[in-house]
Amino acid sequence: MKKFFLIFLFSLPIYAQVIISPYVVYMDENNKFGSMIVQNESFDPYEITISFIFGFPISDSLGNRTMKYLENPNEEYPSLNNWITAFPKKFVLNSKERQTIRLMIKPPQNVEKGTYWTRIVTSSTPTNNDTTTSDGTGVTAKLKFVLNQVTTAIYRTDSVFTDLQIENAKIIKDSTETFQLLYKINQLGNSPYYGNFNLSVTNSKGEIILEEQDYISVYYNIVRNYILPKEKFLSGNYTAKLLIKFNEKEDIPESKLVPPNDISNSFEFTIP
Repeated sequence: MKKFFLIFLFSLPIYAQVIISPYVVYMDENNKFGSMIVQNESFDPYEITISFIFGFPISDSLGNRTMKYLENPNEEYPSLNNWITAFPKKFVLNSKERQTIRLMIKPPQNVEKGTYWTRIVTSSTPTNNDTTTSDGTGVTAKLKFVLNQVTTAIYRTDSVFTDLQIENAKIIKDSTETFQLLYKINQLGNSPYYGNFNLSVTNSKGEIILEEQDYISVYYNIVRNYILPKEKFLSGNYTAKLLIKFNEKEDIPESKLVPPNDISNSFEFTIP
């Protein structure tokens, strides 16, 4: 009988029993050490592995966004991959146990000023949950399920600044004859931008047709889009207003990053 051993990798679902906190670990020139907690809320033991991968959100020209991951980024990227270590990297977490992971940054001397980051991949594998399947022909496969949770580690030097610029806002019609609001966001400075995004659209009478809020993180120039629901956007004239307010999360320690001014943009468009 032939046997195969397969490992299946999945993104961690919201109901996963292994909990990681915080989601962002911050370090700087004055404190090159950080920590995170991995907690097992289930009744089963898990094997935990900590690894790192560099990644950031990207988009195509139509605003379709994905994450780009690089295992071995070159020097053009502000990656922490070669500077960061975790202890312990691999361990078994029994039921209801928690483990503190210590992170340490060793940047090279005379590193260029700016913000550097990496993604922390916490892989959780049930230690007693191998599954054997058969295709009915005598071939069986042993399956091991691995759940991955991706969080972030950030290292910030002195003399960092960030800002955004909104440009080329326009309306396009896609292949389904649906109108979309399309606009480019340029990242300025030597540090990613984190903030609250607000979009509001009013009709010719000044009535608010839609209002959307989101938390955005901009590492490199991206294009964003918003689909205008056909049932709300009938023929007529409209005004779109975009507002972005800098707002780092509450778990970011006080830093020397000077908050930039609010970013706003508005333009008029017509639905024929």
